[in-house]
Amino acid sequence: MTTHHRQPLDRLAQAMIALLALVIGGMVLFGGPAASKVRDFTWQNRQIGAEDIAFLLTFSRPMDHTSVEQNLTIEPPLPGRFSWAGRRMAYTLNFPAPYGNEFTVSLPEASDRFSGPEAKFMPFEASFKSRKRAFAYIGVEGEDQGRLMLYNLSTQSQTALTPKNLTVMDYKPYTQGDRILFAAIERGQNTQQDQALYTVTTGLGDGTNNSSGQIETLLDSSEYQNLKFDLSPDGNTIVVQRVSRNNPGNFGPWVVTQDKPPRRLETEPGGDFIIAPDSQSLLLQQGEGTAIIALNNAPDEQSGETLDFLPQYGLVMDVASNGSAAAMVSFNQDDPDKRFTQTLFWVSNQGDEKPLINVTGSILDAQFDPTNELLFCLTSQLLEGETYQVQPSIAAINLSTGDVETLQTLPPQPSVHMSLAPDGLALLFDETTPSATADNSVVLDDGIAIATSKIWLLPLYQTSDDRLNKRPQPVEPQALPFAGTNPVWIP
Repeated sequence: MTTHHRQPLDRLAQAMIALLALVIGGMVLFGGPAASKVRDFTWQNRQIGAEDIAFLLTFSRPMDHTSVEQNLTIEPPLPGRFSWAGRRMAYTLNFPAPYGNEFTVSLPEASDRFSGPEAKFMPFEASFKSRKRAFAYIGVEGEDQGRLMLYNLSTQSQTALTPKNLTVMDYKPYTQGDRILFAAIERGQNTQQDQALYTVTTGLGDGTNNSSGQIETLLDSSEYQNLKFDLSPDGNTIVVQRVSRNNPGNFGPWVVTQDKPPRRLETEPGGDFIIAPDSQSLLLQQGEGTAIIALNNAPDEQSGETLDFLPQYGLVMDVASNGSAAAMVSFNQDDPDKRFTQTLFWVSNQGDEKPLINVTGSILDAQFDPTNELLFCLTSQLLEGETYQVQPSIAAINLSTGDVETLQTLPPQPSVHMSLAPDGLALLFDETTPSATADNSVVLDDGIAIATSKIWLLPLYQTSDDRLNKRPQPVEPQALPFAGTNPVWIP
């Protein structure tokens, strides 16, 4: 008779089987599977901006959609809509989160799809912040005259970003709000032809560098005059109109990119321009029309190549953030009845167009709101009388209905600027008082001397329903307690 001895591997397998049976029995007697939970929240402890329109929740197992959607809360409330892909839930905001707030996302209970209502769920809570409500402006009085200033509405604090030896002429904030690109001349100079380009930190970024006032020189003016400039939405490209000091006939747009020497854009010279939202093309006024010029050397195009030409529009005011349409100006040269007027058009990227507003003065600015469904316009009308005077006003145009709502009528003045908040909740505008002499006065980038300038804050909505229904309502503007010009919100 043969005796079989158990090998060590057999004894280990039997022990593992016994242990597994005990675990299964314990689960049956003392509870079901582990509680479902949120594994990842994409905005966890983040600072978000207007470009952040949706967050994702990833769960440990497939969830019952209705139980999640009914129990999820955001405080303060952020209206939006749900969508699902497997175990991932996306929540897309109807409009950007208001700046200057901290938000809490809570999901106290929910059910997974297969375990039934008795299954356990691990409650979830997390927080995130929106960027601070802040804007920049150029000071016009005392020690602030000509300096780039930063005002933080969230903390009611004011900071001078540039030193006293520089007079700032114009500026553009970077999309992340951490830096500002600006043009300035040395104190004592009084011509735009001597301006150089710099960057300065704001201290508002969500990165590691939170100090303000650190300045870096990008372009000096030793060989070329630096005139108008624009900054791409992605912050990687600057286009500058430059004129050679040795050969004034050598002028045109130049492209400045990080860690590369400036290069001439090989295209015909033009006038006003802006960089498109894709950061890859330039909308440049050439003659009586607007050319769309390639900025970068993509495989299928050459830098400076004309991609399209719009002969009937002389200026581009703004482009929708998704690139779907542009606000463009026609000078009505082909219409004798409108020869001395300007018309603002909405033009889609498919070539559709519709007139929005006609003025006897000028269309000074137009900015799409974050939803791209409203257009806020700064225009002027010619006043009747022996002297030439124009009166500016600010209006909101509903692009679906064409309705125009006048929000504010300003006193006649030589210069005015407007800036729409990145969250779409308020406007800034300045009100300038002209000076009889340029001595000891601020000279704006258009050569106008002013004695002083007020900055006004104009809230756009009285109720949350007004905002949801795209109905800006006139609200009494608030005069801010300092003098300045050209206010621009930090994105």
